[in-house]
Amino acid sequence: VRRRYDIPESDPVDLTAIPDTPDARPDAKLARILHLAIAGSPRQKLTLREIFLAIKDRFAWYKNSEDKRWQGSIRHMLSMKAEFVQVPRPLMEPGQGHYWTLNMNLTGDKRVRKR
Repeated sequence: VRRRYDIPESDPVDLTAIPDTPDARPDAKLARILHLAIAGSPRQKLTLREIFLAIKDRFAWYKNSEDKRWQGSIRHMLSMKAEFVQVPRPLMEPGQGHYWTLNMNLTGDKRVRKR
């Protein structure tokens, strides 16, 4: 992630690498926001709810937006891009939903369709 987005060694690899613009949507693409949110988490994996919270905590536009279509865009991006990998939650861990991690070695924009 650091190499892909040219983040200097002195800067952390997390959402602080993207400047916050309170009155407008962040200038970064959604895939970059998702990469940095997941890579910046302590366990390198987040649930969908944790992804939403991380983005809302960092960017005022998402926090104050009454329109929740951006959440649908995130769901779509996670399910379509091959580099976002869904990992099942351990049985003994409370909560719901799967974890999302990164596999930056995968190439291409789409997952292989099951037929």
